[in-house]
Amino acid sequence: MSKRIAFLGKYYPIEGGSASATYWMARGLAKRGHDVHIIADAWEASGSYQIMNESEPAEKLPNLFIHRSEQEIPWHIPEYDEQPLALLDLTLDVIAKHNIEILDTGYLAPYGMVGHVAQRITGVKHVARHGVSDMEEFFKKGLFKALLQGAIKCADAVVTDERYAGVFRPLNGNTHVLNPYVVDAESFVLPYTGGDRKHIAAAGKVNYYWDRKGMQHICDLMHNLVDDFNCTLVHQGLGLEEIQKLLGRNTIREFNWPGFMAPWQMPSFLSGLDALFVLKKPEPHSPVSNLALEALCAGVGIITDDADFSRHYENLVSTNEDQVLLINPEEIFSTSRAITNWLTDKWVRQPAAQKVAFSDYVAARERIYEGLGETRLSNMDVYR
Repeated sequence: MSKRIAFLGKYYPIEGGSASATYWMARGLAKRGHDVHIIADAWEASGSYQIMNESEPAEKLPNLFIHRSEQEIPWHIPEYDEQPLALLDLTLDVIAKHNIEILDTGYLAPYGMVGHVAQRITGVKHVARHGVSDMEEFFKKGLFKALLQGAIKCADAVVTDERYAGVFRPLNGNTHVLNPYVVDAESFVLPYTGGDRKHIAAAGKVNYYWDRKGMQHICDLMHNLVDDFNCTLVHQGLGLEEIQKLLGRNTIREFNWPGFMAPWQMPSFLSGLDALFVLKKPEPHSPVSNLALEALCAGVGIITDDADFSRHYENLVSTNEDQVLLINPEEIFSTSRAITNWLTDKWVRQPAAQKVAFSDYVAARERIYEGLGETRLSNMDVYR
């Protein structure tokens, strides 16, 4: 039976894996007949990490709707950022106007907390999900402890993965362990659109510790490879100006710098790409990158310094022979030769085989929704 579902969480123009996952899951559910509403932050909420190019998906689904917080909040004392309050007000309005049955929130802070309040006011069924940074930086450190634990305990369901199942199960008996992300192969497995010159790229946030993320090594390698290959850096953020200044004007001109892309633009970009750099990062995030998974499924080769790369992805895909090249990024000249030989003689572009189908990924979320029972909204006269 089709349902009326609202997603509250990171979404375009905010970049990142969770924003992309929201788009593809919402689209998958809409294609299965559900009415899906995405409740999104104001356009400017993402600051330096905002996708700058305004675009829309080529395929518009008639039962997929976007609602964006656009309230201008006047200055007052005490001076706070009232974005969560604007999101709560919008969420209550969407629930009332569209008779939403299920509110699915990504990231506990602030979206799970907003979802908790909306649940208590309206009676909507609340499915709480989380990211990694909110677990590591908020929940584990005890920030907003009473509010976060209350939201989890009162949620109608909690969706997590194997890493955090033991954290949530004592707090909520209806905790489900699912794959964080599965690629919609129908959208990502496209005919190759590259030209005669091979195309290599790197992508990600340029934040205050960009120098620890291997970006200098990637740029040095690309500088050695740019005569033979097209080189693209899909980077944006607070440290972009600093790294470009370090590289110098001539080196900057060697590369393409397109900025972040919307989720629906990524399949087309990957269809013309031959290899993607995925280096280890010193942060408490999952070793599984949504973009790397999309690249594998699109048929892109992976250049990495992580000896365990394929093991991280083995439950989701079967990588092809020679699809992953292990390098030492600090040995610039020998690594440049290895990349050239690999792209020229060894790696033949071919999509990795998925072990979990996108349809099964969406169906697993559907089963959670179906198990929540009937939604009985209350206090709706206030908002209509």
